[in-house]
Amino acid sequence: MHDFAYRKPAAGGWARDLDHREPVAGEAADGRVRVALDGDGRLVELHLDPRVAYLPLDELRRALIDAFTAAWDRRAGRDGDVAARYGAGVAPDRLRASLAEASETAERRFAEVCTALSDLNRRAARPW
Repeated sequence: MHDFAYRKPAAGGWARDLDHREPVAGEAADGRVRVALDGDGRLVELHLDPRVAYLPLDELRRALIDAFTAAWDRRAGRDGDVAARYGAGVAPDRLRASLAEASETAERRFAEVCTALSDLNRRAARPW
C-alpha cells in the first residue's frame, strides 16, 4: 500500500498564499486521517494512512468530515483569540477622539488639494 498524501505547492505555484499564518491541523480515525487548513480555511494538506483503505466507506467519509471539522474549529478558536487581543483595552473615548482628529486632518488636506487644483486650473486658463 502507498501512503497517500497531498500537499499544496509552495507560493509561486498555482496557489496564492496571502495569509502567512501557520496551518491548523485536525485528525480522526486514531490519526489515520489528517488535514491541514491555511489561514483562509483552504485545505493545504491531506494525509491518508494506508490502513484507511480497509475502512468502510461510511467510516472513511465520517473520518474525513471529523478531521476537517476539528481543523476548522481549531482555526476558528485561533481567530477568536487574535480578535480578542485586538478588542482588549480599546477605550471608546480615545477611539472617538482619534477618529475625529483623523477626520479633521482629512478635511483639511482635501481643502488644500482643492485649492491647489483650483490654482492649477486658473493658471492653465491664462494665456502665456
